[in-house]
Amino acid sequence: MSRNDEAAPRSVRGRQLACPVCRHTQFYSRSYLLNTRVASFFNFDWANRSALTYVCEQCGHILWFAADPDHPDHQE
Repeated sequence: MSRNDEAAPRSVRGRQLACPVCRHTQFYSRSYLLNTRVASFFNFDWANRSALTYVCEQCGHILWFAADPDHPDHQE
């Protein structure tokens, strides 16, 4: 994590997140590309979808979301 990044309480669909490992409620937010073999083979990694992650400030556990869970187009 960069020094400019601050951990903060995060929520998904109106519910505050708590780490399932240590119950801490402060998370760093990150976005990562979900690489696929085909896209990587043809050097099209930039075309892959991204995932939203929340990293627990206390224990480092990562919560992954394949889509932005608060985006209106997200299907449950």
